[in-house]
Amino acid sequence: MLYTVRPLEKIYAIPKTKKDIEKEEAERAEKTEYQEINLPYGRILTRRDGENNIICRVNSTDMSDYLNTDYSPGKAYKK
Repeated sequence: MLYTVRPLEKIYAIPKTKKDIEKEEAERAEKTEYQEINLPYGRILTRRDGENNIICRVNSTDMSDYLNTDYSPGKAYKK
């Protein structure tokens, strides 16, 4: 008897090989549309998610850009 909250499909699933995982990541990367947006002292990298641009990365020489909550990774970018 197995007592768990996880779905049985997850427990008894066949483990993926490294090759399968790399193939899935490559397919996902091809479908994902990225866009770089320039800031006064750097740039942010966003990915397209429906009609929103989600922030992935901040690259800036101004440290206040990293503390700005508008540029937090995972947040939707508003122009």
